[in-house]
Amino acid sequence: MIYGTLSLAKQYNSEGKIDQWMQDFLRADGKNLALADGLLLEERHYFELREIPIRLLSDVKSGAPEYLHAENDIQYFFHVVDRMKESLADGWDAPPLIVEYVYGKFQVDDGRHRLETYRQLGVERVWAVVWTTGEKNKKTVEKILEDNK
Repeated sequence: MIYGTLSLAKQYNSEGKIDQWMQDFLRADGKNLALADGLLLEERHYFELREIPIRLLSDVKSGAPEYLHAENDIQYFFHVVDRMKESLADGWDAPPLIVEYVYGKFQVDDGRHRLETYRQLGVERVWAVVWTTGEKNKKTVEKILEDNK
């Protein structure tokens, strides 16, 4: 089964199971077992799937991620972004970004290629599942998301 679609994420979300969608997606076509396993290490707070202003992700560097140094890796990153733009134009039901609130800012845990694609296309709001750890962060995120509906 393909879990990496916005439609399926919306279905899980409507059933109150967005955390299960994240696990299913990350363990299958999302291919991010490290994140899936890490999410299970302690209690997390998941916020329902929603569109968020892309400006909330302004702390995430535009362009290729800073951990990419080899020219081939950087070129491949942008090749994937270009393919994603084509796929979106063809109707791709892209999965939402998985976004963590930590250390007072939002970071993309899964979806850097998609984020760069949306930035290049000038998209202002993106579908995302936001999560955090700790009661203080939970309250902060609730307020930020409420203020940015």
